[in-house]
Amino acid sequence: MNKQNNKFNNFKNKKELQKTPNVSKLLVCGKNSVLDAITNNWPIKKVWLQNNKNEELLIEKGIKYHIVDKQTLDLLTCENHQGFIAELNEFNYSNYDELINDKPNLILILDHIQDPHNFGAIIRTANAAGVKHVIIPKDRSVEVNSTALKTSSGGFINMKIFRVNSIQSTIEKLKKDGFWIYVSALEQNSISYSEIQYNTPTALVVGNEGSGSSKTTLKQADQLVHINQFGTVQSLNVSVATGILLFEIIKKQNE
Repeated sequence: MNKQNNKFNNFKNKKELQKTPNVSKLLVCGKNSVLDAITNNWPIKKVWLQNNKNEELLIEKGIKYHIVDKQTLDLLTCENHQGFIAELNEFNYSNYDELINDKPNLILILDHIQDPHNFGAIIRTANAAGVKHVIIPKDRSVEVNSTALKTSSGGFINMKIFRVNSIQSTIEKLKKDGFWIYVSALEQNSISYSEIQYNTPTALVVGNEGSGSSKTTLKQADQLVHINQFGTVQSLNVSVATGILLFEIIKKQNE
């Protein structure tokens, strides 16, 4: 196999790697996650590899890459990188028209989730449940970053993320487009999530880790839902609660 220009290979200048703070890089880590990102044509700036086994794919895609040792990869702060790290130019967010054209039966709305670990865990669970459309707001909310990408364990692959100016305005659009809005909330007029059939196009809204969904969002809901709890703990981590709700909705929609 023909080798590319030397600037693509055997990059071992660790000082140069350290010029840019690691937290500013949008990194995808791990063999499967990186290869999936390449295969799905994510906007990859460059790739670091511990060996040359996957050079042909990178050359075919025209992606700049460096073959380095493990110590150099460790400098990029990706734990369990498995010898594969990719840096993205940016994350490609989708637009609302794509959502309507796809006509999904279920979409997930994250109402100002702020912890990237929770965000990544939610995306991982949503992907496992078969959900492919997730809406987040631009302001006062986590965005797709390296921590979320890592926590998702490849969950962002084949997932469309919609970053909108206003959750409330988007909910109104969804209502007009035939979606039924369910908001997770422990309110007096909330009912158990298991009592609903979810037989219409469904949008599930889960709120901020500390304060939940806003009062405006609660008022927009067609139905508030909650998960019955029987122990002394009266709240669940948002990623755990989201998983329980999503799998119940999917189960009901497939019956």
